[in-house]
Amino acid sequence: AYIGLDATGVRQQGPHAERAEGRMPWVGVIFNPNLQATKRQQRMWDSRYVSGLMSLEEIGAQLRRECAAVGVDKADRVVALSDGGCLIKRRGIENCLTDVLGGLANEFVFILDFWHAADHVQEFAKLFIVNEGARQQQVKAWCHMLKHKGGHALLETIEGLELSRASPQAQENHRELCGYLQNNLHRTDYPRYVKNGWQIGSGKVESACKSVVACRLKGPGMRWHAYGTTALCQLRALYKSNLWPHYWKTTST
Repeated sequence: AYIGLDATGVRQQGPHAERAEGRMPWVGVIFNPNLQATKRQQRMWDSRYVSGLMSLEEIGAQLRRECAAVGVDKADRVVALSDGGCLIKRRGIENCLTDVLGGLANEFVFILDFWHAADHVQEFAKLFIVNEGARQQQVKAWCHMLKHKGGHALLETIEGLELSRASPQAQENHRELCGYLQNNLHRTDYPRYVKNGWQIGSGKVESACKSVVACRLKGPGMRWHAYGTTALCQLRALYKSNLWPHYWKTTST
């Protein structure tokens, strides 16, 4: 089984219809892909979503209830996928999902979204390598190393680069990339993940941010109050989880 958690921005309405600072509702998803199905069938995975403007503890409690409802304890292993984010956000999400799965899942492992890591490599290469052809080749080689040898191998290679002639911006980005890889080493054993047939991309939760929240709350000119943001996020989560008829049936009775 898989679990993911991320946040997405929603524009807010202030007093007197003034624009206010945006807020970031959480979006969580639990799903179990059928690996024996066709590609078209795999796009129709049964998924459970939770969403709303709330604390990590609150969204975690909702995720845990959904995990229990769908029988996550019966899975051999639960894979937790998320992007790198900032260090504080990443640790917050990992701690939250650890609490969600603790005592419920038989075994769980955290995986860093491979494409998020690749984007960081690409960003550094743009500053470090001027020639576009050479840059594309180097990025391809580094990403291949990351996928087939893991984060430790790439970090060692990046740390060993000669930067004496690099621009100050490239040197600063190099420092940030090394820190990013170091902080996520425990989630970058991609050779093992691929060998085991596990997904290494967090596209499911990123897609959920769009389908659950953005498609309804981020239309042209839309701004929301906090209570309306959470209410509609929760209704959208019910609807996208195919729980809409069940919710109204149980609520009306």
